[in-house]
Amino acid sequence: MMKRTLSLLVIFMIAFGAIAWAAQKEQRRQVTFTEDVLVAGQLLKKGTYTIVYQPGVEGKATFMRGGRVVAEVSYKLVRLPQKAATDSITYRRTGPQPILTRLTFAGQLEALEFESDRSE
Repeated sequence: MMKRTLSLLVIFMIAFGAIAWAAQKEQRRQVTFTEDVLVAGQLLKKGTYTIVYQPGVEGKATFMRGGRVVAEVSYKLVRLPQKAATDSITYRRTGPQPILTRLTFAGQLEALEFESDRSE
């Protein structure tokens, strides 16, 4: 009985560790802007970018284009009431370029929210 309990405990610990590791693995998603946008005061020209971030963890997101880093910006996580059905991009307009405020990815329970530079 003791061996069985110990074996089950070890299996549980391995499984839990694998789940925790997978949750921390960086995500790479594609996002396409149809016009130039500002994110945290940095200009991103229209086009397709790869965004790299850690799901479930607030931190810095990296925007890449053509394999080159073009911007690194801080983000906060916003809990959604249910998994997002589609990808979506949210902007705020105060000038010639829209300001990126949020990215939501299909199947995720959290959106990435970007702070805008209030001096814009």
